[in-house]
Amino acid sequence: MVSRAVAGFLVLLLTSRVCAVSAQSRSIEGAYRNPALGYSIRIPQGLKGVTGDQAGPERGVKISLPSGAEISVFGEPNSLEWKSPEEGIKAELTHASCSSGNQEIEPALIGKLKGAKGKLICSDRVMSLLLAFRTRGGPVYWLRLETVRAHESEDEAILGTIASSFRLICWK
Repeated sequence: MVSRAVAGFLVLLLTSRVCAVSAQSRSIEGAYRNPALGYSIRIPQGLKGVTGDQAGPERGVKISLPSGAEISVFGEPNSLEWKSPEEGIKAELTHASCSSGNQEIEPALIGKLKGAKGKLICSDRVMSLLLAFRTRGGPVYWLRLETVRAHESEDEAILGTIASSFRLICWK
C-alpha cells in the first residue's frame, strides 16, 4: 500500500512533468519562421499552428484544420541521401502503413522550389505529401496532410495555400 505522502509526491511529480512539456509548445498565427532549417510559411488566417512539442530540435509546425485533419510542415536533413524529391516521396509512400492503397506521384512547386507531390489513398484515409530540396544541398522540406476523403478537396486547397507561401530564408 502506498502512503499518502508518496502518492502526493507522485501526483506532484507527474503534474510538474505535464506542465513542463506543455509549457514548451507554443501557438503560432500568421508567419512561421524556422531559421535553423532555413524556411518560412504563412499559416492561413483563422488557423493556428503548434510548435515546440517535438522531442529534440524544432523542425516545424502542425496546423489543425476545421475538418479535423492536420497539416505538418517540417525540415530535416536528407539523411537517406535521396537524389530527387520524387525518390523521397516514393520511399515515404512505400513505407506507409497502407502500402496496398492507390499511390500517385507528380512534380509540384513548393514556393519557388521544384519538388514532388505524392498521394496515398487507403480506404477512407488520404495522405498527401509534398517534398522539396534546398538548392545546393542542405535540409529537405516536407508538407504532409492527413485527412479523410470527405474533406480531401477543401483540405488540399489549404495545403496548396501553405505550399505556395513556402520561402527559403537565411539558414543559420
